[in-house]
Amino acid sequence: MIQIVKDTRPWFFLQTTHSTYGMRVMETGHLEHLYYGERITVDTQDPSSCAPLVIQRAFAPGNTCIYTKEQPQISMEDVCLEVGTCGKGDIREPFLEVCFTDGSVTSDFTFVSFEVLTLKDRDERMQASGLPHSYSEEESSSAKCLHIILQDATNRLELQLFYTVYEDCDVITRSACLLNRSDTFVTIERCMSAQLDLTEDYSEVTHFSGAWGREMHREQITLSSGKFVNSSYTGTSSNRANPFVILSPENTCETSGSCIGCNLIYSGNHYEALEKDSYGSRVDLHLTM
Repeated sequence: MIQIVKDTRPWFFLQTTHSTYGMRVMETGHLEHLYYGERITVDTQDPSSCAPLVIQRAFAPGNTCIYTKEQPQISMEDVCLEVGTCGKGDIREPFLEVCFTDGSVTSDFTFVSFEVLTLKDRDERMQASGLPHSYSEEESSSAKCLHIILQDATNRLELQLFYTVYEDCDVITRSACLLNRSDTFVTIERCMSAQLDLTEDYSEVTHFSGAWGREMHREQITLSSGKFVNSSYTGTSSNRANPFVILSPENTCETSGSCIGCNLIYSGNHYEALEKDSYGSRVDLHLTM
């Protein structure tokens, strides 16, 4: 189920049987991640009921770049974003990295519009890419897709985000499509499949490494600072580094606790990067293939 809270700027809540994924359009126009965890009740008629999910900011943290003079309390480095880019103060791993003909690498994507699609409508939108995507084996599936369009107005780039909700399976899938609406060439250095910024302490990272004949060895690390990368450049997902990671708090085990599993659904080169911010308060996950 997809719930929309209508306000001056919309709020979006993706609801599965047991989980909720929340985000909103900020006052700057950026898409801010709010919540991912156990299912919560949302009053779609009362925007003020969503306010507790928003981190209140009186000023930007020291040693950061503010986004605009008109909003000195906002630094993109300090915001949980659905899409992070270069050149506007966000120094973390970027979701999207492009280079324009004049050598500039600065891009800035803000909200334009959204719509809710059926799986059939979503598939028609994505057919041109030729890439595999999630599907339901039931023709009468009630799964829905939230289609959000962001735009870099200066450079006339359009970024389309697809969030598909399989409510009964407790699964949310995500993909991205970048369109060049300008009349000049743009070099894509990086375009991720998904970005997930978490304020909860998901510092335990479980991944699966291996070699020929000894695949899927479970390994676990504690992310305290710096960056962890799980990747393959063999042309396949490979037996060396499986494109699947689990994020969890310290005390989670196989029988209790919470966790988030992230899996790329098709085989090829892949890259998953996780890093903790300098204050130790946020974990950022980026996935691409």
